[in-house]
Parts: sequence; C-alpha cells; structure tokens
Amino acid sequence: MLEPRIRELLTRARDDARKRGVSAEFNLHREKSSLIRLGNSSVALATHEELTRLDISVQDGRKVGSFSLTADVTADQLKNALGHAEENCRAALPKDYEPIFGTVEEPVDDSAGFDPELESLSPEAKTGLCAAVIKAVKPKGAYDFSGSWSTGSTEMYYITTANDNEAFRKLTDGRLVLVLKEQQKKWELSVERTQKAAGAFTAGDIIAEFESLLPVYEGAEGFRTAVGRQRVLFGAQAVAELLGLAVWGGFIGRLYEEKRSYTAGMKPGDKLFADAVTITDDPENRDVFGMPFDFSGKRRRRFTLVENGVLRGLLYDTMAAAKYGRKPTGHDLGNDDFVLAPGRGEPGLDAGCKLAGDALYIPHLHYIHLPDPTKGLFTGSSRFNALRLQGGRFTAPLFSTRVTDTSPSVFGNVVALSSKNVPVNTSSTYARRSPTAVSVPEWLLCDNVRITDVADSF
Repeated sequence: MLEPRIRELLTRARDDARKRGVSAEFNLHREKSSLIRLGNSSVALATHEELTRLDISVQDGRKVGSFSLTADVTADQLKNALGHAEENCRAALPKDYEPIFGTVEEPVDDSAGFDPELESLSPEAKTGLCAAVIKAVKPKGAYDFSGSWSTGSTEMYYITTANDNEAFRKLTDGRLVLVLKEQQKKWELSVERTQKAAGAFTAGDIIAEFESLLPVYEGAEGFRTAVGRQRVLFGAQAVAELLGLAVWGGFIGRLYEEKRSYTAGMKPGDKLFADAVTITDDPENRDVFGMPFDFSGKRRRRFTLVENGVLRGLLYDTMAAAKYGRKPTGHDLGNDDFVLAPGRGEPGLDAGCKLAGDALYIPHLHYIHLPDPTKGLFTGSSRFNALRLQGGRFTAPLFSTRVTDTSPSVFGNVVALSSKNVPVNTSSTYARRSPTAVSVPEWLLCDNVRITDVADSF
C-alpha cells in the first residue's frame, strides 16, 4: 500500500470533503525514472527523476473543476489544492450531460509487478551492458550506435468521496532500444527489449540478434521493391503498431459515436476482420503490465473488442459513456493492455519465413499517421531490419518502403499468425511514467498489403 504518511493525508482530506458535502476524487501518481541515452557509441545523457503529482477533481451536478499539484504532498498543500479544485468547480460552465462521478468499485492493493532491483538499476549497470554490445559488434564494420534505456517504478493511488475503498498499484518497468547504423550505406538495425524485472536479458542476447542480421545486410545489395499489393510478413514491433492503429482508429467509443471511426455504422455481431483475428484488452495477460483499475474506479478485467473477426465491443471512458448513454468499460486511463491473440502458425521467425515464401519482411513501422480514421487508413514506413524474402530465406536488405492501407484490409487479409505471443513495450518516454505493453504474435503474415512508396536507399 501507499506510504502511510501520504495515505493518511489523502484519506483524511477525502473524509473531510465528504463531511462538507463535497464530491471529490484524488489521483496520486509517483514515479522514479532513470534514463540513459546513447549517441556516437557512447553515453550522451544520464538522468534520474523522482516526481509526485496529485490531481484533484471536484464535481457539483454538471459542473466539474480540477487542480493539479506537482510536489511532495503536505497537509497545507493538499488543503490549498482541494480549495482550488472547489473554486474551479464553482466557476466552471455546466456540461451538457450528467458526468459520472468516480467510485472505486472494490479495493485494490497490487504490488506484484514491483522489482526493487529494477527500480534501482544503476546507470553504470546499463552503461556496462551497452558497452559490452558495442565492443563486440562495432569492430565488425563501419558502425555507430545510438539508443536509450529507461527504467523505473510507478505508484498510482486513487480514492473518492463515494466510499472508503482504495485503489493502489506499484510496479517497475524498463525498455532498452539499441540502434546500429552503418556509416556509408546508411542502413540501420534495431534491437529492443522490455523489462518487468532486472535480468530480463543479457548483452549476449542482444549481440546474437545483431549478428544474425549482419550477414544479409553486409552480403547483399539493397532491394527496391515494387509499388502495389504484396505479401508481407510483419515482425512483432510492426504487429504492435498495426494493433494500435486498428484500436485507436476503430474502437474508441467517442469517435464511434461521432462517426469518426471506421466501425461507425457497424454494430456488435458484425463481421469486421478475418476469422483468425481476436483482440482483447486483458490486464491479466502475462505479457502486459496489467493495469488493475482505471481512474474512475472501475475494476479492469478482460474486455473483448473482436472475437474471431467479429466486432464485440467498444471502449468508453466515463465522459463518453455519460455523454452518449453507454456503460463505462474501464478505460479512463492511458495505459491499456491490448492483446492480439496468437494463431495456429508454427512458432519462431524461421517458421513464419518458410510459410511466407516470397514476401517482404517488415519488422518495424515508423513515421506512422492515420490520415482518415473513418476508413481506418494508415501509413507507415519500414526502417529497421527490413528484408526481402525469397523461398522462405532472407536474401537482401530492403530499401525504405511505405505501407499505406486500411486496418480492415490488413486484418481482413491475414494468412496466418504465430502461435507464440511476445510482449512489445509501447511506453512513452514523455509526460508521466505510464508503463504500457501489448501482447502480439511474434509474426503476422498478410496478403495484398498495399505498398505505396519505395525509395532508392535505406
């Protein structure tokens, strides 16, 4: 549970507000964040932050006011912050709907995802592992390395005047991204790792992945593919991006109600994707970080969006639910736990390549945009580790290739998915620390993927 001193201050403020007839929500976020950045094969930046943020929201009928504080919480600061929130509520314009007031449905005290060794992982330990990778790989060519490694812990605590229930979680997370850039030909290779605990990977793991790619990149000229529809084998990071694009373009309740999503006009039970596609938001999946509650107090459990290609559900935060007369689905948060269910394909990238035969292998998508969410239209470019497949074997590095297609088309033309899922860390390094990961098949094979642009270089 939360540190006793701060917990006592917050529960006392909640109780005092309740006695005065004030409807208030208290949302505390504390983080310890440590980051190193690499440039020119050396450490360019090392930082460490410890931040406490408190958001207070007050509701009176259709009026809502809020106030945020970034500082260690003291009794005086808490009293002043609540006063500001009440004042802002009085001055607010009424909403055109009845807001849903937050209520912690059931007590939550979750520290299962906390690892003290990962929380305290030192910059020296990070630098040592990265140095070992650079020392082993850099002499093999005209290579330079860049990247970042973020680790830390997050505490989240939420209470309201609606009842005495408390929701708390504490967890650790880490994400390493190492990029190798060839100085003459300008191709780039990337290796990513996610962490829930210390010791999740070694320098040897990363060295082996780089060395598995180098023979093809060094031994063959770059391949310029053709514009048009092609068979594509997507790697895990690209699958994670495709999943995110599909969800945010089609399953956000507010966009659905406003006819701004590609599912607008559809209803649960309608066919949307191929039979092989099942998408859930599942905080109990072992690959994700598993957010157990949202910040309206709803207990989060497995929620199905697509089942065997059929539309089953949409994501409603409390504001959208209140405005459009729907039930909240536990999505007043920024760190969902999306899962694309595994398929029946044999596990391992080699098996995916063999099944693909002649295809493009695109393991990453970059420079992503949703030009037209009403059609699910997205665009993204290959960058790292992309290769040409011939006869199920990698034969050449792939020049920069842009995919511009729709989510219904890509997920409607699924040939196969790996039967093994892997975690992909999608956490942002900006704003508040909010550990987020998705669980996706390690490869996804699709036919008729639309290639709209190809370059003469990497």
